Amino acid sequence: MGCGPSNNGVVNAQVNSNAAFTPMLPSTQQQKRASNAPKTPSAVKNVLITCHTNQQNIAEQLKRGLINDKFTCYILTETTPQSIVARANLIRWCDVFIVLISRSYQQTFFCMETINYAKDVRKSIIAILTESNFQPYGALGAISATAIRSMILTNNAISEDVITELSNVISTQTNKKNSKNVVDPEKIEYNNNNDDFIDGINQCTILICTVDDGSTVGKLVYDDFVTKNLNVGFENLSKADPKFSVRKCTVFVPILSPQFEQTSICRSTFEEVRRLRKPIVPVIAIKNWKSEDWLGLTIAGCTFFRISDKENAYKPFYDSNRMTDLRVEVEVACRPIPSQAEREQAEMKVLKAKIEECKSKLRTWPPPRKPRTMNSMADRQPVRVTLEEPSAKLRFAHIHHTITRMDMKAPPPMLDEYGLPKRRGIDCMISYQWDSQELVRKVYEDMSMREIDTWFDIWGSMQGNTNEAMATGVECAKVLLVFLSKAYIESSNCQMEFRYAVKRGKAFVIIRTEPNIQMEKWMLETIQGFPQYDIFSYSALETLINGVPTIDVIIQAVRKIAQAQPPDIVDDCSKELFELRCLLDDARDTISAETGQSRYKTCTRCNQQFDEYTKGGCKNHRAYYVGGNIIEGRWVCCRQQEKDSPGCDPCDHTDIVRVFTQDPSYGTWTWQPS
Repeated sequence: MGCGPSNNGVVNAQVNSNAAFTPMLPSTQQQKRASNAPKTPSAVKNVLITCHTNQQNIAEQLKRGLINDKFTCYILTETTPQSIVARANLIRWCDVFIVLISRSYQQTFFCMETINYAKDVRKSIIAILTESNFQPYGALGAISATAIRSMILTNNAISEDVITELSNVISTQTNKKNSKNVVDPEKIEYNNNNDDFIDGINQCTILICTVDDGSTVGKLVYDDFVTKNLNVGFENLSKADPKFSVRKCTVFVPILSPQFEQTSICRSTFEEVRRLRKPIVPVIAIKNWKSEDWLGLTIAGCTFFRISDKENAYKPFYDSNRMTDLRVEVEVACRPIPSQAEREQAEMKVLKAKIEECKSKLRTWPPPRKPRTMNSMADRQPVRVTLEEPSAKLRFAHIHHTITRMDMKAPPPMLDEYGLPKRRGIDCMISYQWDSQELVRKVYEDMSMREIDTWFDIWGSMQGNTNEAMATGVECAKVLLVFLSKAYIESSNCQMEFRYAVKRGKAFVIIRTEPNIQMEKWMLETIQGFPQYDIFSYSALETLINGVPTIDVIIQAVRKIAQAQPPDIVDDCSKELFELRCLLDDARDTISAETGQSRYKTCTRCNQQFDEYTKGGCKNHRAYYVGGNIIEGRWVCCRQQEKDSPGCDPCDHTDIVRVFTQDPSYGTWTWQPS
């Protein structure tokens, strides 16, 4: 998605022209272009402003200003309108989707649902950050990274300059062709009339709901779950006489179809499921069918499964099939889910105990506080590494190993067992378009054999909300290994992934999977200085570069670049928890200052900074170094050639001087301490 020009005349807002994503114009051209932009649109533009109710006053100011400039505007919050039909209609109706970003918006399901849907139906998004010390993360961060314009609001006020800037941007957007199901918002029911909802009395853990045109698929799923001894119920809502209780089930599995979307009892059932925040695992039963009404909102960002018949359900997909993957997703969703508030309360209890401990060590309380305003418009910058030319003087053969889920442990998901993001640093995330999956899978197998900790969407990394899982993978990865193709360039999902990686300051290693790939200037500038390889088939990875197999050259580059990247700290909490985290950090800084000791040390293994409170974050070698006389020297655990190469086994940092020591009995070498 393209980005508009910057306007330096805005006083009350910092504007981001997303310069990392589009070529910057000289300032004189920017001013000329901005001043020439029409303030009053030649054709009426429909604008939807979405926010948490905490920001309702700002939204109302913005609405009044845009209406004065002849735009048609509506506001959507987590509570208004109530009806999913009205909410979905508003998003499809709009030409421009303005999101007021805040911590509350980030942590509210009904807010996040709307921006996920806006992304799915490809609306032009304008992102306004309303809190100066908060940067969006997860799905919100990734989607807002693709916005046509971003700005930071100051003083919680919408000035004339802000309205002028927004009007200019909105006026440049083309009017979207409304789908056949878009209704004038003035003519649609906003309240949630749930009179059609009927709840049964029988209880089950997993409830499969369908209507007549999806009943064959629904019965297929039901029979499979029964054979696996799952506690499952089956309901055909076309009968309008439900036997099972939606309110008492744990996971809701709707079998989606055109008739399902048109049936009022299905809508009212979904309304109740959403109100109760039940996990939803959708199955689409009709080939090539896509929702054009309220269902699109309810499954926006969800992992869904296309199962149209028995052959399709059980067709082998590597070492699995769609039905098996569906069952695993449902079983994961059955686990108990604590609320975000409950999780934060547990962390706050621990933090308060640590803060009390710091109090006893300080002369005065509270400690001096550091300012924590951030430039949310600026992209983080990766650390670029100069790589030495690969070289092997002795035999250094490559053997490819095919791996199945029975051979290895699947990559840990970036969402925890409760479906919430977990921050676990990983070496690499694989970014690719599905047409390249056969090549990508083989490379992933090679990376696994070399102990590279890798995020890969199949085999467990993609669960729950796909936008959330992808964004968390980007946040946790040190390096993005991009399999670049023409299809990748054209894919909106791949572009969102890439843009968010730029925003978070990730390093890149690029594999071109075909020749003559045309990229925009911003993309070429982003990857400049990072390693790039032309790999049009797997056999190219087996060719030697100065005696080293190309696959080893690539993997050693990934590992060395990853080691140089600092942690990517994500502010993924409420304002209260954020304040406690900051207070503890300031207290620890003050303790170090009062004792005259430096808080941070440099790790003798990876050269990263750490303190006594840091757990993990480093890696050592789990085995030994061998070779140099008959075979090329390498670590047997991960095939790294350099004796002081980055490790492969997670461990804590150390500031102890390490010595490379030979075992005379075997002629092998290790670092002491490791």
